[in-house]
Amino acid sequence: VTDKADGACQLHDVRFYNLLPRAIVCSSFGQSSRKLALARDDGTIEVWNMAYAPFLEKTIPGGEGVSIEGLAWAGQRLFSVSLAGTLIEWDLSKIPCVKQSILVTGNAAWCVDVSKDERLLAVGTEGGYINVYRLDNEELAYERILDKQEGRIVCCNFDWTGNFLVTGSTDAVRVWDVRNGHAVHKMTTGRAHNKQETTVWAVLVLKDFTILSADSRGKLVVYDGQMGTVLEQHLVSTADLLCLALNEEKNIVFVGGVEPIIRVFDRADSGGSVRTDKLFVRSHNRRGHTHDIKTLATYGRYLFSGGIDGSLLVTSSPPFTLDTHFPLLPGPASMVAADSRLVLLKYVNYLEVWTLGPANAPAPALGGNKVLQIRSKNDDQILAAAIAPNGRWIVYSTEHIVRLLRYDYNRKEPVNSRLVRVRNTPEHFAVCYRAQFTADSKGLFLYDRTGGGTINFFSCAAADDSEEWDHKQSIDAGRWLSEMVTLSAVSQCSRYLVCADLASSIVVFERTAAKWKRSISLPRYKLPPTALALQPGRTRVAVAFSDHKLFVYDFDQFAFVFSTYLRLPAGTDPNHPISGIAFDPRHESAMVLQNGSKIVTLRFGPDIEEEVLQQEETSRAKKWRPVANGSEQQDGEGSLTKCKLRMVRDAPRLVSIEWLGESELVAIQANALSMVEHLPAAFRIKRYGKT
Repeated sequence: VTDKADGACQLHDVRFYNLLPRAIVCSSFGQSSRKLALARDDGTIEVWNMAYAPFLEKTIPGGEGVSIEGLAWAGQRLFSVSLAGTLIEWDLSKIPCVKQSILVTGNAAWCVDVSKDERLLAVGTEGGYINVYRLDNEELAYERILDKQEGRIVCCNFDWTGNFLVTGSTDAVRVWDVRNGHAVHKMTTGRAHNKQETTVWAVLVLKDFTILSADSRGKLVVYDGQMGTVLEQHLVSTADLLCLALNEEKNIVFVGGVEPIIRVFDRADSGGSVRTDKLFVRSHNRRGHTHDIKTLATYGRYLFSGGIDGSLLVTSSPPFTLDTHFPLLPGPASMVAADSRLVLLKYVNYLEVWTLGPANAPAPALGGNKVLQIRSKNDDQILAAAIAPNGRWIVYSTEHIVRLLRYDYNRKEPVNSRLVRVRNTPEHFAVCYRAQFTADSKGLFLYDRTGGGTINFFSCAAADDSEEWDHKQSIDAGRWLSEMVTLSAVSQCSRYLVCADLASSIVVFERTAAKWKRSISLPRYKLPPTALALQPGRTRVAVAFSDHKLFVYDFDQFAFVFSTYLRLPAGTDPNHPISGIAFDPRHESAMVLQNGSKIVTLRFGPDIEEEVLQQEETSRAKKWRPVANGSEQQDGEGSLTKCKLRMVRDAPRLVSIEWLGESELVAIQANALSMVEHLPAAFRIKRYGKT
């Protein structure tokens, strides 16, 4: 990690994290909130912050039999529809929960859309009914039901005035007058074969009332919404087209479908140099997915796409850039028990415990053995899990139950290890969205899921070999943390607890006389943090943000030690945030950073400051590009702003990094094979002369 000869560390490559792919079904981007909501095939809804480097903010857990078919934003309000026939508004203020739920007319709901003025909301159903609701004063009020049509309504989209609604169904695209509830136009699509129905999977209305539809024939059809006539047709693919998106300038249309290629169409009459009798002209393709593309969304020059492979792709052009966000579980998805050299891996509905090999061991003697698997009750989705540093205690929580388990691991004979459920837990031992043990394995924090901002602290007392957990304190963290806590860290001395929420509040709690009290609140930044770590043996906390801002603050001295805007070196992922920080225990001014799938080292300090300043002066004298890493903006006088960054390793599908002991680093990666081998067969095209 450091430049010294003895600065190298031993890296544990954990590649037995066999995550399964979770397909992205639908998505919606909120322009005012700059957040992307996407739903996966297990009913989970994820809310991504796209203001700077994309990162996952909140997760709404799904469950067996839950199917989210449509999402829509109305300002800061998020709505979803499902095959259960419910329209749900979600409360995203603190802990995500259902704000209100309405049963729609027409059984299963397939699509939802909000008018551009955010005045009306429409839901299309299996029975052919279109339910229209009014959005007024943070309420959802029933407005009307439009005339019933034959067959289910697969997709819908409001025009720019909000007075008309365009729907797609079997063999037809209809234009509805929302004010009187009647259909104005019905445009038939035709069929590729007489006995094979054509399903319109997506519709899009432009500002001049030009309508575009994507259907199961692989055709992009352009209609005149005023006259109800077909203007032109484009055969885009031999397979189904599933989704459409429009860029911010309203002159480029993106088309995706079963074939894993995004086709881009430019509007020919938008003032460009191209002159043609066609209204839309195909310009280029974007590739990156391996399977069906089911949803598209745009923001500025960025295009967000997702599908069967489960990866969220962010592309932009020109110049063309591609960033992949793999379907990893929300953190902490893994945890290292340093004292016992065990690794806890969290899956959707079960946990696994694996061993780590000893340091400086030959390759055949390395660890990597699964010693325990714990399945949740009723296969409910696991929201939080933790393992004590000594490996003796394991806790996990679902939406309904929380379990504390004692694990007596026998290293010599793992078969004789024993797992016992602790039944006499205190009354306050309730479901939580985050769990964390102290460094001495004698304390446990459970972050209450009720939304009040309470952190329950439990302590383990050993007496006559019977270890019991007692509730010691309910920390009222909601007084200083208005949002849900997404990052937390406990000091090595088990004296300090640092918590950070999505409102950019970072609070340090100190343990005095067996009670936890707020010690200090750090200066608030404009963005929520993406990574946090406490330096072992010191009162320093490092915090990173989505715009690559990073600082080290000494909360005992009330001063910034280091503050800078990171300029990531070549080969890293500049459009990914810093999602992990691990301090080097051997050097007070060195740390390891996780940037997407890259492991980066950072060094700072007075000696680095002088060295970088000298390089800057030399580069200015020679009129070279400066090699400094930092910014002129500072967060406090006297803080260091220069650092040296170096990418040391590319770890595909990196989940987390944690320091183990003095000279060992654990890098946990998702197994690439497990995320591919369970996918269905991809769409194949037979090409002449190729196999």
